[in-house]
Amino acid sequence: ATIILAGGVNGGHVYPAISIGDVLRERGHTVLYYGDPERIEARVAPTAGYEFRPVRALQYPRGGIVGKIKFGLGLLRSVLSTRSLLKADRADIVLGVGGYISAPPVLAAWTLGKRRIIHEANAVPGMANKLCARVANTVLMTYEKSRDRFPGSAPRHLVGVPVNPKILVGDRQEAAAKYGLDPDKPTVLFVGGSLGAARINELAIACARLGSREFQVLHLCGTKYHDEVLAALGEPGAGTKLVAYEDRMADAYALADLVVCRCGSSTLGELCAVGKPGLLIPSPNVTENHQEENARGLEEAGAAQVLIEAGWDVDHAAGLVLKLISDSDLLAKMAAKSKGQARLDAASLAADQVEQLLG
Repeated sequence: ATIILAGGVNGGHVYPAISIGDVLRERGHTVLYYGDPERIEARVAPTAGYEFRPVRALQYPRGGIVGKIKFGLGLLRSVLSTRSLLKADRADIVLGVGGYISAPPVLAAWTLGKRRIIHEANAVPGMANKLCARVANTVLMTYEKSRDRFPGSAPRHLVGVPVNPKILVGDRQEAAAKYGLDPDKPTVLFVGGSLGAARINELAIACARLGSREFQVLHLCGTKYHDEVLAALGEPGAGTKLVAYEDRMADAYALADLVVCRCGSSTLGELCAVGKPGLLIPSPNVTENHQEENARGLEEAGAAQVLIEAGWDVDHAAGLVLKLISDSDLLAKMAAKSKGQARLDAASLAADQVEQLLG
């Protein structure tokens, strides 16, 4: 069968899609990727060996009737042009993974009578998936608490968030050599997701500057922030490694004893897969505060601690990092709890549902 992966805008949508696509390809299906040519999927999907089809769409405007009318017309145009792509590719089914760019392919499939399935990575469904759920044949969820948050009557299945198994192959000694760090020293990994995060960068800089610290700082700052962070750090001293972007996250995780990160579901899925404790800082700039909902589940499980940006105090945050990285017993307990939350079969379960819909 020919299966279309649709969606993107950030790594939290793209990487789970690729993980499901890899399983489907292993099972003998043809898998293509439809996404925004200006966003991360346009780089990641071809690198992972997928034929990429550019789809143009407008993001939903937050206010103003004129903006909403323009959005409606733009969506209609995008659905019509995507219909032509689906026909040319002889698509059998579209799997939408969220992000505004997933809506046109799913809606186009609906107008053509082709099968539609969506996957929601977060606890709170995004706007595109809420729209697509109305016309989907099947809805896949990461969290049980999402079940009643979708409109429409499509059956819902809990599968978890798919994680690329390559994330598990990191080696601590090799990673230390790669980053020029000491494999025997406690290491804090700071990562703000595929785009970087200003608050996490600020915290990483503060930790790197702590006098006589006994832990190392591995800082993945995001490409757009690299020059700014480098200027703020001056020349990173011993025990600090600054990286703009990391394609091989397995290496970064392998060296980490504590991960300070955002709380997109894909990131948290990786954290559990590799069994690492987290200091989770939810982004406040997301739909319905879904990152905090994602994070609280891991905190309740004892796998992580959550730090909210409201009333941000970087010195307090740095103190929390220092307290956690200095408590090896607590980190070991959190790591075990984290591993216990992992759903390593999520991509296979999602692929099963796609095949079931294919009949």
